[in-house]
Amino acid sequence: MNRIARAHIFLSILTIISGFNYTIAKWAMPAHIQPSSIIWIRMCCTSIFFLVFILLAKRSFYIAPKDRLRLFLCAIFGITINQIFFFEGLNLTKPINTSLIMSGIPITVFVLSAIFLKEKINWMNTLGLLLSAAGAALLLIDSKGKLNGLFLGDLFILINAISYGIFLIIARQLMRGYDSVTVIFWIFLIGACITFPYSYTRYEYTDWSHLPSYAWVALGFIVVFATIINYYIGVDVLKDVSPAVSSMYVYIQPIITTLIALYFSSDKMDLQKFLYSLAILLGVYLVSKGTTKKIPETEKVSAE
Repeated sequence: MNRIARAHIFLSILTIISGFNYTIAKWAMPAHIQPSSIIWIRMCCTSIFFLVFILLAKRSFYIAPKDRLRLFLCAIFGITINQIFFFEGLNLTKPINTSLIMSGIPITVFVLSAIFLKEKINWMNTLGLLLSAAGAALLLIDSKGKLNGLFLGDLFILINAISYGIFLIIARQLMRGYDSVTVIFWIFLIGACITFPYSYTRYEYTDWSHLPSYAWVALGFIVVFATIINYYIGVDVLKDVSPAVSSMYVYIQPIITTLIALYFSSDKMDLQKFLYSLAILLGVYLVSKGTTKKIPETEKVSAE
């Protein structure tokens, strides 16, 4: 099997994992485990995994002093803010809403690139931005009646997407100059340390000795599949395909998420949400299609 075919197989697997993650995570939180506890466990387990991986593979831990501030900012935007707002948002909103808003990450990256990296904007980009913005705005407006529920959750997911977009912009130089596994280890370790005070206050409230089996399964899936495998395989495999090819899977993920959510009855799809979905995904497609400057393959890791 050549590396391109292998890349497509693993990209499909990662898309399916992400689709299941939105629904499975809801099995554990908030009824059994608080989102903050899941965040910290996820960060610690991932840090330990990549620590062992680097030691066994005899790779370097070194980050030059001039790049350590950038590394710290990557941990803040790519892990701390990203993880907190993703899980707290998913805790309040629905799986389909989450996947739709998350699919707009390429647009966030493009807008930030246009501001800070002088990315060119054409009519296709503009139309795509307007369509996706309209779809996201209507999705938020549709849930505005529940300030402590859907609306707040959707808003948190939007903040998460923007934060991850900032991370992709500032991480470019690190991903080009260092082993991606080394960068991932450090940002997860820093993120685990920063979020400890936030997570510990609720961690002790969980009755770990009486968790139902399905909550343990959900937690295990989040740590092993949605985090470790997602980051480990994602960074490596996406080096073998172009950004244009890998971006196709952004459009597939909401479809997978919707089918899984409907099957498990964790969400529902109505005509309004379907129309908003079309607007968001079409907008993402137009922005990606009209972008003249390619985004490095190493930046295509999922934001979950």
